[in-house]
Amino acid sequence: MAHAVTLLRLDLRDLAAPEPMERILDCLRTLRRGERLVALTPHPPVPLLPILDDQGFAYHVYAGTTGSACIAICHAEDRHALEPPRAA
Repeated sequence: MAHAVTLLRLDLRDLAAPEPMERILDCLRTLRRGERLVALTPHPPVPLLPILDDQGFAYHVYAGTTGSACIAICHAEDRHALEPPRAA
């Protein structure tokens, strides 16, 4: 049986660098197991990815329209929450 995951959302598309990355990192300081952060960013958050790796987070980046991106982040132990649902 799959466990429910709490979803937190941030829309950071109107912010200039480095504020989107800073806000994501601030939110991750209090992210608990079983929670997932989804952030909309003005550009793919490439500088953030090695930080997430070093801090033990799993993530998936989705390309958005007009150069924007969406990144889903959770604790590495909850990486199953990033996988798309399987067809029955």
